[in-house]
Amino acid sequence: MTTPLPTTPKGLATIPGQRLVDAQTMSMIVALASQQTVMRARIDACERLLVENAVLAPGAIDAFVPDAAAQAERDLLRQQSMTKIFRALHEAGEADLAALSDTNANPASEPHSEPHSEDAA
Repeated sequence: MTTPLPTTPKGLATIPGQRLVDAQTMSMIVALASQQTVMRARIDACERLLVENAVLAPGAIDAFVPDAAAQAERDLLRQQSMTKIFRALHEAGEADLAALSDTNANPASEPHSEPHSEDAA
């Protein structure tokens, strides 16, 4: 018996000084890699069982071409997945932009030096 693959990634250690968007990106990559590994193992098992039980011929899945309705459904699911996957990154980016806008709108007072007498001439 094999050890089951984990279904969720373990938390990442926080890196001091790391921007929120960087932490979100790393979390997203780890979560996607973990899910992709689990899904690939399950798909492989399904494909092997289907071929082994003569439900599908070897290569049938690779040769499959979806019809227009199936392709439209796939496209919608892909778009929904991308929206969900990138939501946290998008929100972190918006937060960084808002913070940058606040900084630019309210710059810290910088001391103004008087020009030296030779600079004034």
